[in-house]
Amino acid sequence: MNNLITVNYDTEQPTVSARDLHEALEIKERFSAWFGRIIKYFGEDEFTRVGKPTVVNNGAERILDDYLMTVDIGKHVYLMCKTEKGKQCRQYLIDLEKAWNTPEQIFARALKMADREIEKLKSQNTELVKTLIA
Repeated sequence: MNNLITVNYDTEQPTVSARDLHEALEIKERFSAWFGRIIKYFGEDEFTRVGKPTVVNNGAERILDDYLMTVDIGKHVYLMCKTEKGKQCRQYLIDLEKAWNTPEQIFARALKMADREIEKLKSQNTELVKTLIA
């Protein structure tokens, strides 16, 4: 599958970067103007503000405003872009979602959740033992 946009799977639901969407769609308009319209359409609650490091002309690193959105919101943004690139990006996210929801991937996520819960319980148990010994 061609990697048109990076999807972050570290959160409860997969998310994508607004800047990455802007770039993938090859939008010529300045990011802030384009995203200003997007955020008005969907509302601020649909986005999480984050910083995205970038290197500027003199080699220094600068943090740019970026926004994370769920893959579902990303698909809506792609639907709004009626270009061939928008169509390719929509299909890419649809294919990613299908892969995310395969039984193997669901099982893998369930195992990760169980491992985190086990580690949490082990930690709590250790603390309780320390309390009882003291």
